[in-house]
This record gives sequence, C-alpha cells and structure tokens, in this order.
Amino acid sequence: MKRTLFLYIILLTLGINGLSAQTPKDCDCFIQGIVQDGVTKQPIVGAVVLIKELNKGVSTDAKGFYRIANICQGKYTVIGRIVGYEEKTYTINLEHGAEQNIKLSETELHLANIDIKAQKIENLTQNKTSLENAALDQTRGQSLGEALKQISGVTTLQTGSSIAKPVIHGMHSNRVLIMNNGVRQEGQQWGSEHAPEIDPFVAKKITVLKGAAGVRYGSDAIAGVIMLEPDALPDSTVLKGEINSVYFTNGRQTVNSGIIEGGFNNSDAKKSDKLPYSIGYRVQGTYKRGGDISTPNYRLANTGIKEINYSLSANYKRKNWTSDIFFSQFNTQIAVFSGSHIGNVSDLIEAIKRGSPLAVYTPETFTYNIGRPYQDVLHNLLKIKNTIKNRNGVLSLTLGRQYDFRKEIDILRGDKNLAQLFKLNTYTGELLFEHKPLLKVLSGSVGVNSLYQENLTTGTLTEPRSSTVLIPNFQNFTSGIFIIERIVRKQWEIEGGFRYDFRHLNVYRIPRGEQNIVNNQRNNQNFTGTVGINFRPNARWNFLTNISTAWRAATVNELYSDGVHHGAASFERGNENLNPEKALNTSFTVNYISQILQAELHFYNNFINNYIFLSPTGRPALTIRGAFPEFLYTQTKALFQGFDFTTNLQIIKNISLNSKISFLKAQDLSHDQPLIQIPANRIENTVRFDHKKTSISLTNLYVAKQNRVPTKIIFTDIPSSEIVFNEYGGDFAPPPSAYTLWNAAISQQFAIKNKSSLNVSMTVSNLLNTTYRDYLNRFRYYADEIGRNIVFRAKYSF
Repeated sequence: MKRTLFLYIILLTLGINGLSAQTPKDCDCFIQGIVQDGVTKQPIVGAVVLIKELNKGVSTDAKGFYRIANICQGKYTVIGRIVGYEEKTYTINLEHGAEQNIKLSETELHLANIDIKAQKIENLTQNKTSLENAALDQTRGQSLGEALKQISGVTTLQTGSSIAKPVIHGMHSNRVLIMNNGVRQEGQQWGSEHAPEIDPFVAKKITVLKGAAGVRYGSDAIAGVIMLEPDALPDSTVLKGEINSVYFTNGRQTVNSGIIEGGFNNSDAKKSDKLPYSIGYRVQGTYKRGGDISTPNYRLANTGIKEINYSLSANYKRKNWTSDIFFSQFNTQIAVFSGSHIGNVSDLIEAIKRGSPLAVYTPETFTYNIGRPYQDVLHNLLKIKNTIKNRNGVLSLTLGRQYDFRKEIDILRGDKNLAQLFKLNTYTGELLFEHKPLLKVLSGSVGVNSLYQENLTTGTLTEPRSSTVLIPNFQNFTSGIFIIERIVRKQWEIEGGFRYDFRHLNVYRIPRGEQNIVNNQRNNQNFTGTVGINFRPNARWNFLTNISTAWRAATVNELYSDGVHHGAASFERGNENLNPEKALNTSFTVNYISQILQAELHFYNNFINNYIFLSPTGRPALTIRGAFPEFLYTQTKALFQGFDFTTNLQIIKNISLNSKISFLKAQDLSHDQPLIQIPANRIENTVRFDHKKTSISLTNLYVAKQNRVPTKIIFTDIPSSEIVFNEYGGDFAPPPSAYTLWNAAISQQFAIKNKSSLNVSMTVSNLLNTTYRDYLNRFRYYADEIGRNIVFRAKYSF
C-alpha cells in the first residue's frame, strides 16, 4: 500500500501519467458564479448567462447565482446580459471546476472583451463564508478580528478596543490558521493579547473556512482557516486605484489607505517574432492614528493606537509561465489601558470590586499619546511564487520569509525598566502540482510544504542568558505531504484528502533557579484525512457534509513558559508532559435559495482528545513584582458542539431582513464542566433598505450571558490553603450580564466620469450608548466596553 501511494505521488508530480492527458471527451467541467451590479455589488436576479460556442445558458436565481455543468474542457466565451445593463463578455480557458463572477454596468459605454483566467474552486465540500465588495467596505478601518465578526460563528478575543483575535467556534490563536496572500501568517500568535499582524486593506476578499482544514493547509488548522486574498494584478496600461478615508469619533481615530496599480504588455507581439508578455504592479499603504477611547461614562487612559503599513507586489507573465513577488510591512504601536496592569492580587481584587477604574485611569483630557504599557510590533512578509503550466496540469512553487519583532513594554516599577522582546524568523515553502482530470473523473492536487522557524528571546539562539523569560529560544521545523482528489458529477461533488506531517522542535533554555543551559528536543508526526460530499439536487437546495481529522503539536509556550505574562497580568507555567491534540470534526450544512428567502444552517461537532488549555490554579504566584494569579497548561477531552444559522428574507421590494444565530456548547469531558473562555450565544437581526445606489440598515445584536463557565479548580494536588480564587472556578470575576446593542448605517454611491466612483457611508455603533461588558474581553475585569462610535467612510475608485 505504501509503495503504491509513493508511486502515485511520483507520477502525479512528474506529470508523466498518460491518463492525465487532456482530451475533448473530458466533459465533466462546470462554471458557476454570481452576477452583480458593477457599482452597487448587489446580486442581479434573472440575468442570462450564456456560453456562446455551445449556445447553452441559464438564468440567475434570487441570489444572483448561476451554474452551467457538463462542459468539456476548452476555451469558451461567457456572456452575461439582462435588460437595462450592458452585455459583458469573458473569455475563459476552462480546465475543470471554475468560478467566474460577472459584474454588469448600467453605463452606455460598450465594453471590450476581457481575457481572464477562471478562478479554480477549492474546498468544494467545506463550509465557507466570504467578506467582499460592499460587506468588506463597511468594515474598512477596523482590525482583522473586528471585521470578521460580520461572519456568523466568528467572534473575537479582545484586549480593549484595539486588540482583537479571531475566534472560530470557540477556538483561536494556534488553532486558527491565517493565510495572508497565499502564505501562512506566522507571528507571536500564542498570546491572548497578540492580534494578527495584518493590514486588512491589502485584501479584496476575506474567506473563512469553518472546521478542520489541516489536509490542505497543514497541522494546527483545527478550528478553521482565514484567507486574505488581494485582487489579481492588472496587465493593461490603464492606471487604476482607490483611496479610502475613515474617521471614528470615539478615540478620534483617522485611517487613510491608498492603492495604485497598473501594468505593461506587448500587445503587438503577435505581429512580430516576439513572445507576448505582461507585467502588473501594485503599491498600497495605510496610516492609522487614534487616541484614548471612551466608554459611556468615562474615558480610558492610554488606549490609543498608531499604525503605518505598506505593501508592494508585481508579476511577470509569459506564455505558460508566471512569476509573482509580494512584500508587506506592518508597523503598529498599541497602548494598553493603564488600569489593566495590576501589580498584585490585592490590587486586582480591589479593581474588580470597584466596578470602575480609579480617577487616575479615567482622565478628562483627551490625548493621542501612547505611554506605558504598550506593544510595539514590526512584521515583514516576503513572498515569491513561480507557476508553470504543462499539458498535464499546473506546477507552482511558493517561497515565503517573515520576520516578526515584538516589544512589550510594561509600566515602570521602582528602578526596573520591564520589557519583553521576541524576535521570530520564519521560512515557508510549498511545491504544489494541480493535475488535470485522471480517467476523466479525478481532479485534484498533490503537494509538499515546509516551515522553519527561529525564535530569539534572550542571548543567542543556542546560548540564552536569562531564566526569567516567558518564551525560550527555539527552532521549529515542520514538513508535510498531501493529496486531495475530487469528483464532480452532475449534482454531486465528492472530495477526499490525505496528509502526513512531521515536526521537530529544538528548545534552548535556562530553567528557573538554575544556571546551566538545557536543550530539549521533541519530535511529533501524524496522519490526517478528510472526506466531504456536496449534493445539489436543484437550484434551490444544496447539502454539504464533511468529516475531517486534524492534529496539533504542543507549542513552545504550552510546554515551557514559566514567568509573568505582562500583557495578561498572570503567571503562566508550561507543561513538558503535554501530548499532541487529535481532533475529529464532523459538520453538515444546508443551503436554501428561493425568490424571497436565502438560508444556511451549519451544524458542527468537534471532539478533541488531549485538548490543551490554560487553566487557573486558584493560587497566586509570588514574584519580585508581587503576587500574580497562576495559570497552568493542562489537557483534557473536549467537545465543541453548535450551529450557525443565517437567513436573508426579502420582506417586500427594497426591504430585507437578515438574521444570524450562533450557538456553542464547549465541555471539558474529563472534569465534567464547561470550558473556560468560550463565546456566549448570540442573535443578530438587520433590517435593510436598498434603492438604486442608496442603502440604509438598522441592526440589533443580543449577546446572552455566558452561564456555561467552570465551577471548580481542576488541579487536585494543590492544597486548599493556597487557593485564593475559588469563588468562580478560578476566574477572577463572574461572567458579565447579557447585553443588547443597536447599530445603524447609511451609504450612498455616486458614479463619476471616466469610470470613477465615490462611495460614502456613515455607521453608528452602540447607537444608544449602552453600558456593557463582554465575556471575551480581558478589560471586563476593570472597565466597560467602548461607547457610541460614529464612523464616516469615503472610498474613491478610479
């Protein structure tokens, strides 16, 4: 069996399997997508999509969706048309399943034909939701975590209003994999107050895959994958771009971002002996600055932010070869609320009892100044990708290099200048072969990807100088090989995958209280697999089911952390005896589309053996700075169960109702109690009015009280006389009450000459200035959430 599998991989990679040669009889291809208004981005119902060469077409449904199946491979002209819009024509080189969205224009200009490459569909059988166009524009200026809250089942783990980590179905950090422009994002994501080092303005589409996706993207993707995708680079000489300007009244935050792009091509090459080629380029930059934020009753000292980011990208296309390069730099300084850094247990208890911060932490005077404590983060990402086509498929090589430098500066205590420095270098590589259909049935890919990391916290890599660091120096090498195959047959789409991963961890540290350097080495390896089915009996119904296995090796912080985590005001201890997590994820999704109703119901059940989490011991840890609550990494059998329900009902013409419900139950099976730090259940309803290029909406969000919290300390070897925090199962305070928020928005689009457009909007968050606290915000121990915030946005496209 192993020999057969090995030979199969070699044959696919070398592309010499004779069965993979393409013939005109391979007629199981399809094209699908959405027809939209080119300006408003709203779906167009009843539009006709026609394949000219086959004289075969369909009409779009109530969501603007179309699908044409049973097409042979080849080059086709796809036409989109409807009365009142100009006809749009695309030329597609169809190889297998492809997706093409069609944007129609109401202008009187006749557009020339556009040659494009269809976008291949991945993850046919896994639940996914995307933010793009108008929905993404309404999040501009916010962090990545805040933007993703628009998606059902996604919440955030927050440290105030400026730091937010995405949480998918109750899991975050190392269990959520982020793909930034095709490269696995690697930073200091282990920290609960370490937000992703990404500028969302780089992306034109953000997609969330819910559930285990480790077969394609590697181990760690137990909760899901977040993919940030920019637009394809242009190859025409026309200069295009956009300017975004955003202003938040709360914190007086301004955000300005711009993009400019263009290209070159030798379109006259056909008239000469030269080979045709094209060059595309894009330059992007963002500047953000905000000051102290305000709750409904007081201002919070030292809660500003400053951010300067930029990215550069270019590509070169010639015949069957494409070369891409991308570089981005993310720079941010984030002030951390002064009243959240508590020096000892007594002060922490007093802060919680007060219910609101001391006057020194709630100044009357607004300021943009960023003082101690604060975070200073620099993240560089370089990506180089080369792609070549041959008669058997597409072979691509992607190389990436990232450098993450994080400084965490604490407040001055006596004569001690407390700071933590983390320097992380990451190198990634992926070799991917996407083959054409085998036996006229199987289409898929085989690939190898690897990662090498070096983290430096103190001294040199192999010679650390201090034993009082939270994260030791380490080297991490991970590599995996995978195969994914899919069958597309009329109403059925079946996908299966298999992967093997190996991980080697090399740690250099000085244990607390010792002087000699200790070298710890750990090797982990495992297999993962996935099987999914997509069944579409007709244009209205679609059924998805998926079963996936995943695994995750314990990270360095979970194994060897031993010190005060300044950002969390806690003392964290690792556990060298931790075993890898192993997850079994099952999900079932139903989609329904009619003229007046679109609905999606997504069920999931995720069982994780050896689930690793940071659990309170209930006792303080004594340090030279005072006493801190102690937390210990441990393991259990965990079960995450829940559902996401989303509907969009067209009540009458121009008025619709969108509803989202997220329910989650997470249980510690080994200790028969709920898990700590799990999002509360929530319901969100939005009434929306759309007329031509005007949109008005009113949203109500209800978040229930999280009653499912731990009731006991799980460590039985700790003497009861040492336990200080035991009233709430080790937590410092009980969960906050349920809350209801109202939000409102209005937007207007204007068409300008020369194909330019201007989109302006105003959004009001926490419309009624409600006082509340959220269970997943670390600031809930000390202060209320942010109050009313009016956001003005303007986007000029040219």
